[in-house]
Amino acid sequence: MRKYTLRELQAMETISQGHTDDLKIETEDTRVWLSRMTVEDGMAANNMVTVEKLIDGRWEVIEEYPAL
Repeated sequence: MRKYTLRELQAMETISQGHTDDLKIETEDTRVWLSRMTVEDGMAANNMVTVEKLIDGRWEVIEEYPAL
């Protein structure tokens, strides 16, 4: 799976806003979220990216990384 940079993700339109994350990419079987939370909020790093895949009808987190 391709890792997106912070600059790339920030340049993308936000498709939807979750409680703490912005949905940046959504396909039939993949979602990419950029967190609005920071280290001060308790996150492991600033600008965390969460990648979800649709597996057997359920969205499952398959990767998390800080966007650089």
